[in-house]
Amino acid sequence: MEEKDNETIGLKSIIVRYLLHWKLFLGAFLFSCIVGVLYLIFYPRTYEIKAVVELQAPESMSGAGLGLGEAAGLMKSFGLGGVSASTINMEDEIAELSSNSLINQVITTLGLNFSYNKPYSFYNEYEKTPIVLSVEPGCILPMDDIVHFDIKSSNGNIKVRVESTKIKSQDFSFTTLPAKIVLSACSFILDYKKDKISSFKIKAKYTPASWVAESLINDLFIEELSKSSNVVEMSCKDYEKNRAVNIINKLIELYNKQGVEYDKEEAYKSIAFLSGRIDSVTMALSETEIEIAKYKKLNKLTAVETDVMFYSEQMKELQMKLIELEAQLNLVSMIDSFIQNPKNKYNLVPVLLSMGNEKDGIISTYNEILLERARVIQNSSIDNPLVGTLSEQADNLRGSVYGTIRNTQEGLRLSLDDLKNKETLLLGKMSDFPAQEYAYRQLIRQQEIYQGIYLILLQKREELLMSIGHAKPKARALDQAFVLAKPVAPRKLFVAIGIFLFTLIIPVVYLFCREQIHSLYSLYKEMK
Repeated sequence: MEEKDNETIGLKSIIVRYLLHWKLFLGAFLFSCIVGVLYLIFYPRTYEIKAVVELQAPESMSGAGLGLGEAAGLMKSFGLGGVSASTINMEDEIAELSSNSLINQVITTLGLNFSYNKPYSFYNEYEKTPIVLSVEPGCILPMDDIVHFDIKSSNGNIKVRVESTKIKSQDFSFTTLPAKIVLSACSFILDYKKDKISSFKIKAKYTPASWVAESLINDLFIEELSKSSNVVEMSCKDYEKNRAVNIINKLIELYNKQGVEYDKEEAYKSIAFLSGRIDSVTMALSETEIEIAKYKKLNKLTAVETDVMFYSEQMKELQMKLIELEAQLNLVSMIDSFIQNPKNKYNLVPVLLSMGNEKDGIISTYNEILLERARVIQNSSIDNPLVGTLSEQADNLRGSVYGTIRNTQEGLRLSLDDLKNKETLLLGKMSDFPAQEYAYRQLIRQQEIYQGIYLILLQKREELLMSIGHAKPKARALDQAFVLAKPVAPRKLFVAIGIFLFTLIIPVVYLFCREQIHSLYSLYKEMK
């Protein structure tokens, strides 16, 4: 109890001793108040700008529901329904939204790689600048150099001094704008932003867009609203409200444009593939029809359909199965030829030719790996280590794809041979059926196979052409970029806390250090 009383008395004595220096605390308080007021006066009001965006999955290019009669039946029987329904990987999409390449495009499009300041001012003049700089079309910008422009205008005479770390200082003089500033690295265009102003002084600076993008990425926040939705919230803070609004809106616009262009590119590749197959099938169909005409003329067959009606009724089910298996075997052969071609090593297996009956989804998994590889190359470069990993996974899986196709072909051939044997047995029982009728039926069957394949390929190509004209944006803005009502800086509460801490801590630290130094000095004198 006595020890606690002694501690209390000691603490009171320290407080009383410090309060004797109240003038020091008062001075610290007045000084911190002055600093805080100056901070509130000169620090620009900064606002938070937000936008809410829903990321939409691309429509699945499924072959189901073609509505083309026999073609639809063939598609359904073959299991050619494409890969599984498209989904969104939110982490990948957020990484793409915040990628340096996309932010770089935003910076370049809005001209934010040029900043403008009045003399002795630290604030960027985004909308109030009287002049604007741009890059001459076709000019390659310096990627690692900052260029400074000191621009002065008096009575219509404009003088510009240009400096950078890689070129010598140069002076230019103009009487009218727009004017071209020709440098060794690049040429810039100087012009009035809106109306002509006779007198002004502006310091402008060009910074590589990739450097500006690095800074903007740190200030831009993109996060999911919840794990169960495809909605993200985008926000950034800026004292130039319109600049932040333009950045977010332009980011959404370019993200959608990039996604549409990528989908169109993939669609055009598929269209080119389908057009080639349609041409080959059309040629084969024409040759078959010519053979049928020649055969009918040679054997003097005028009413074959009536003659073989009885046979057709009995073998209808068998023929349908033969047609389906023949067409399916042809399509699988197309898949095999496409994959075996070295030029298509890292191209997607066309959606039309995916085998939806596969239990383990080998081709679907293979396509998903190639899509991920293409997306990584698009967002970074082919030198990205992740590209090598995905390429290795695709190479390892390609053997399984080959095996799946080979097994499918072998199974189809066995089934086809079995049906043909049954057909031969049935025909053998009909000794009175002319031999030429059998050959004629083979030609008709071949014609129907090519017609079915032609309808499938033609319908898929038309779907792709229609999808190009009705491309759906990847991001749908639920809330366009808007400015929150209350500024986020400067915060008066933080200033008040800072004043309070400064008023207490600085004098206490000063007095404590002075006492310690005095004690050490006294100890030194006694020892001496």
